[in-house]
Amino acid sequence: MLSYVESGLFVIAAMVMSAVIVAVLNRAWPISSRKLVNDVTGWQLGILGTTYGVILGFMLFTVWNDFREAEVNANLEASSLMTVSRIGAGLPSPEREMIHALGLKYAESTINEDWPAMEAQQDSSASERVAGGMWKVLAEMKSEGAGSRSADHLANALKDLSERRNLREQEFQERLPKILWLLLVVGAGVTVGSACLLGNDNKWLHYCQVLALTFVVSVALAAIADLARPFEGAVSVTPVAFERARAMMQP
Repeated sequence: MLSYVESGLFVIAAMVMSAVIVAVLNRAWPISSRKLVNDVTGWQLGILGTTYGVILGFMLFTVWNDFREAEVNANLEASSLMTVSRIGAGLPSPEREMIHALGLKYAESTINEDWPAMEAQQDSSASERVAGGMWKVLAEMKSEGAGSRSADHLANALKDLSERRNLREQEFQERLPKILWLLLVVGAGVTVGSACLLGNDNKWLHYCQVLALTFVVSVALAAIADLARPFEGAVSVTPVAFERARAMMQP
């Protein structure tokens, strides 16, 4: 969802904001006064930081697994397309030529229409229409009673291809629930804010501690935001598997 530049600006903005908060606190609430409540805020920050760290790590692990599943599914969809093409090569003419042409068109539609649309957060049914044409060829074959065994194999391959495409569409449509984003953002603010409240005679050391915590939290949030949408942003699933399939199907 975010480009590298946008992620970098987000991290920098978060670190600048935390430094400003510390500077304002040092003026409005002297360090000597804040040190008196360190015994209370210190252990609370430890519990809060541990709890938020677990939540943040779990969310990062979850979106990374979802990203990998989307990547694997895209490869399996391309593999299913190759299976359809190989089965089509054994069909009688003219079905053989029609399935080959539609298979090549499916790969091109996925690369040139579906993927750019997903990167722009838009829907695309280009490859779905091509798959519908394949099913139409299969229906005509069955009505004519030609190559019943090959038709059954082709039906199974097309079913697998359609399932993989529908799963890709589902992965594109899925979003993290707003309540989880609220938890992540509010948790980040409370955790970093609690660190800012601590009193430390060495104010530069305190700045470094707060900035380090802010850096880790903001980078993790940027990673979650990017990985949560596997077909968008700087880190995204690419159509390289379909490009290989297209190259293999081309004469």
